This record gives sequence, C-alpha cells and structure tokens, in this order.
Amino acid sequence: MKADYSEHPLRYWVQVFSVDTWKEFLDAGAKVTGFRENRWGFVQQLKPGDFLLCYVSRISRWVGILEVQSEPYLDTSPIWKRETYPCRADVRIVASLPVEEGVPIKDLADRLSIFSGPIWSLHLMASPTRWKEPDAKVVFEAIQSRT
Repeated sequence: MKADYSEHPLRYWVQVFSVDTWKEFLDAGAKVTGFRENRWGFVQQLKPGDFLLCYVSRISRWVGILEVQSEPYLDTSPIWKRETYPCRADVRIVASLPVEEGVPIKDLADRLSIFSGPIWSLHLMASPTRWKEPDAKVVFEAIQSRT
C-alpha cells in the first residue's frame, strides 16, 4: 500500500549512478541511497514521497525509479566501494531494470526538454537534480513499460 503524501506535492529528481554504483546499491539491499557530501544542500530538499529517476552514466540509460521513504540523514556506513556517499535517504524500489535492458536516453530525446538546449548531458552531471514533471513522467513511463 502506498503511503499518503497528499500534503506534499509530487516531485521528481534524477540520481546518477555508474554501472558499479548501481550494482552496489542493489547488492546492499536497495534500501538506502547516497550522494556526495558536497550535495548535502540539495539532498536536504528530498522528502518522503519524492521519486528518484535512476540514470546510469557512460551507458546513458534509465534503470530504475526509487521512492524516498525518509528524511535525509548523514551516515558513513560502507555501501559503495570507491566513495562513501554520506548524504543518504531510505528508499524503496518502484521499478528496476538490468542495466543492459535500461531505457536509452536518446530513445526519449524527442520527448525530453533537456534536448532542446545545446548540451543535454549537463542535466545529468550531478545528483540529486530536480526534474520538471513532464520530463520526469516521460522517463517514469518508459521505465515502467519495460518492467
């Protein structure tokens, strides 16, 4: 049963993973996600009920949707091998795809506003990054259609 977040407007964010950090997130139980320390100001804006659209850099694919389940917090418990990502939030998986079956971002280019500018990849450099609802819904539906 989905929690009631009616007092909180629906918000979408992008979280950028590498192939390795996505695998490590899944291997650790997929219940806690993390971000770099210098993103704490943005992470603190996450609220329960927000959605994280999971994008894997280098292969340029959408692989999952997470729903934030907690207020953000700081924790240095090991989850990832190369970095700590201490700015964290509890999450639940709404949808998840194997990276090789992820939705190529260019398949959605004609429906995403980020492609109207000169350098679309700038919208996927740091995370979390808030996304416009129409763009987020395109990604959300594309991921869900493959699960």
